[in-house]
Amino acid sequence: MKRIALVAALPIAMAISACDGPAEEVAEEQDDVMEAEGEVVDAASGTMEAQADLAEERADVAEAEGDPTRARKLEQEADAMEDKADAMEDAADGM
Repeated sequence: MKRIALVAALPIAMAISACDGPAEEVAEEQDDVMEAEGEVVDAASGTMEAQADLAEERADVAEAEGDPTRARKLEQEADAMEDKADAMEDAADGM
């Protein structure tokens, strides 16, 4: 009977000694959340960069169609999107 109790208690004792307690587990989970948030923001910055590329291509089309006003507007939008994408990527790197 003592052997059964010892065998049953061994995994519990090992689990307790493996971590410093609930505070460490919470900290690890928070780190995981921050990492996941960083991945989401990084992915969103990639989407923003793609939208900026699309706006630049549309600006090229507008210019080819002889509409420089629309082309300038689209180029300005593309520049703003690129700036926002860069800021998002920087934020993701800090997470």
